[in-house]
Amino acid sequence: MGCTITAGIGIDCSDLRRTGGVAKKVWVGNIEDLRAPFNVDSAAVISTIELNTYRTLYAFEGAKFAHSATSNLAKTDSGNVSFTHEVALKVYNTNISDDQILQNLAVAEVFVVVQTLNDDFFIYGAANGLSASAIAAQTGKNAGDDSTTTVTLTGSERTLPKRFSVSGDKNLTLARLNAQTA
Repeated sequence: MGCTITAGIGIDCSDLRRTGGVAKKVWVGNIEDLRAPFNVDSAAVISTIELNTYRTLYAFEGAKFAHSATSNLAKTDSGNVSFTHEVALKVYNTNISDDQILQNLAVAEVFVVVQTLNDDFFIYGAANGLSASAIAAQTGKNAGDDSTTTVTLTGSERTLPKRFSVSGDKNLTLARLNAQTA
């Protein structure tokens, strides 16, 4: 069996003008609420999120530059390769209802749609889902200290995060995500 590359990757001026970071809002969905699983084996961009009837995405909003998302190669001694997906959400939980949402998130299997500050959209945990690996609620010590709660969602996938776009248009993509959000 030969595993080979079939193309290279170039660079142009627009590649050099990219910024890091994630937008203030991310969308979280329950894996079990998907009517049809994402086709992660396709080389095409995912353009729909098919949810079961009466199911929805949930928006988690934080301050600018608060959320982050990464994927890292994981390679075993036997040569198996996977990608560890990790999304860190920094949220303000300020009431009992927010506490309950975080407690439910601690046991849920979810996928997360992230918008980068370059207007790229990625689905983390598209096939196997993400689960909470840490939830840290802090009060801070001084008046100006961080008092947000950080939720770390982690999962193992066989692909990099999948790209998501509706007709290649940022506004259509945002409209679709927001229309599917409670």
